Amino acid sequence: MADHAESGKTVYLRYAKILGVLAFLTVTMIFIGESGMSQGPKAMLLLLGSSIKATLIVFYFMHLKFENFGLILTVLVGIFVTSFLMFVVPSYDAGQVLLRSLYK
Repeated sequence: MADHAESGKTVYLRYAKILGVLAFLTVTMIFIGESGMSQGPKAMLLLLGSSIKATLIVFYFMHLKFENFGLILTVLVGIFVTSFLMFVVPSYDAGQVLLRSLYK
């Protein structure tokens, strides 16, 4: 309830700081992606950066930080299930296609 009583300047300043963090993470991730680092650590750093950015966006710009726990849990479970369906299921199917093409 205290968040609704904040002045407009305070709220805009908070969002400006978050936007600055997102911009910094984006530039950092671009440099990591272009670096000569080996693929394993590079992938882990990029996944970590993406997770942090997604969390900031979901909680602040989608205003979930100020919602009740049930709604937050519903959204996070939905994101997890959608991610699973978008990446794991097609990966399994692609593996089956690859195996069939190798043993023809």
